Amino acid sequence: MNAPAHPVPASQAVLPMKILRATTQEVVVLVAREPGGAWAPLRLLLDGQEYATIHPGALVTGDATVAEIAIPLPALPETRLRSIAIADARTGVLAPGSELRPVSKTKALRALVIYPAGEVYDHDKVRWYRAPMEKLLSDYFNIGDMIVYDSTLKLLDYAHLEPMKIMSPTDADIARYASEFDFVFVRGSNFIHESMEWFRAVEVLEKVKLPVYAIGVGAQASQNRKIELPEASKRFWSIVAERSAAIGVRGAFSAETLRQNGIRNVEVVGCPSIFRTRNRDLKIRIPDQRDIRKVAFSLRREADKSYTADPEAYLRNQKAALLKVDSQSEMVMSSHGEQEEKAFFLRDPVAKEKAVAEFTRTGWWSGSDDAAMRRIYEKQLFSFFDVEHYDAFARSQDLAVGYRVHGVLPAVAHGVPGVLVAYDTRSQELAETLKIPVVPEAALAEGGWRAVYQEAALNGLAKSYAGSYDRMRGFLDRNGIPHRM
Repeated sequence: MNAPAHPVPASQAVLPMKILRATTQEVVVLVAREPGGAWAPLRLLLDGQEYATIHPGALVTGDATVAEIAIPLPALPETRLRSIAIADARTGVLAPGSELRPVSKTKALRALVIYPAGEVYDHDKVRWYRAPMEKLLSDYFNIGDMIVYDSTLKLLDYAHLEPMKIMSPTDADIARYASEFDFVFVRGSNFIHESMEWFRAVEVLEKVKLPVYAIGVGAQASQNRKIELPEASKRFWSIVAERSAAIGVRGAFSAETLRQNGIRNVEVVGCPSIFRTRNRDLKIRIPDQRDIRKVAFSLRREADKSYTADPEAYLRNQKAALLKVDSQSEMVMSSHGEQEEKAFFLRDPVAKEKAVAEFTRTGWWSGSDDAAMRRIYEKQLFSFFDVEHYDAFARSQDLAVGYRVHGVLPAVAHGVPGVLVAYDTRSQELAETLKIPVVPEAALAEGGWRAVYQEAALNGLAKSYAGSYDRMRGFLDRNGIPHRM
């Protein structure tokens, strides 16, 4: 058997052996030398039957301590190969990632998604669930989640997609998932925190032997602190870690949070939303300040302690920034889910009156006669219920600034320069990962966009984009995730 091997950095070794990815054509295994210097022999099992024994010592050259071994598989009918396993040939202990269905390289793939954010149309486009006006006004939903979901779908290669039931799955549901689907993915979002609810996801995944991929998930905290995950969350992320080469996270804080909770195979990849156009050679425009007219200001009026340590100062700074940017440009304020802003965008008189009362109560408006804020809300507010409309809006702008990660990153994906306000760990780590210019709240509040528009920082973003794109694409390749990048 010809089983190519190549050494990898020792830092990647988290276990003596692990299946990194498996297709119907080959299985790639990470192996590590034993403390005495020997390589443990491996046994390959196909559908529970022994197929071959592999001796890494005969394949790995030099003094490498860790290596990847690619084991080619025999040509079998697609319907036959249901599971691949790698075992220590001496003890029979299975490697993590064993007994999963290999991903087909020839047939159209069927995918399951955990926690979708909206309904899918035209294969990879996302919009919010259609509902009566009253429900749209009363329900809170984060449009940023729709953008991440839509962006992830744009990267993945699949023919059919369904949400995986995790609240009340039936035995029939689980049996169908196991027999008809090829892989599961977790939509990128703030899923790494103390209050995350996975319902029966662990139970379903334990019964459905499919690869599970996480692409751009993140930890959520208002400041850099240790997050102790509950046991249910630890078990969920352990399953994802066992069934993929690595969990893809947004940045260093998220990676460290998982490591502190015992999840070691983690890779920093950023967020799919900045790669949604799938254009590695994207040219990010960096116009002279004098040529900037249209500026998108992304609003985040939510101000609880999970997002910011000082909600009152946060709102005060944000309003000052909004008014300053408005005075410097043809500004449009984009809203990403708050009910009161939707009331204005949907022009519902009763809901608008209630919204103004809430703005006044919280100090967001100085009163119902706050002329500047009323003008912005009546004439300069943009919101949307499908991601396609945001793309069109973003392309029309000269600059995107503000408090919403997914008001800035998807604009950059269309070549629009962006500057992000740092107010929590999520925005900070994404900015660091993707080289997005990031500024303190006070800087935008005091000087507006002109004070934070730094061509050197934006040039850094433009120059690093291709490298960030390659990092995400490399992560997908190493995990065997079917993709279109």
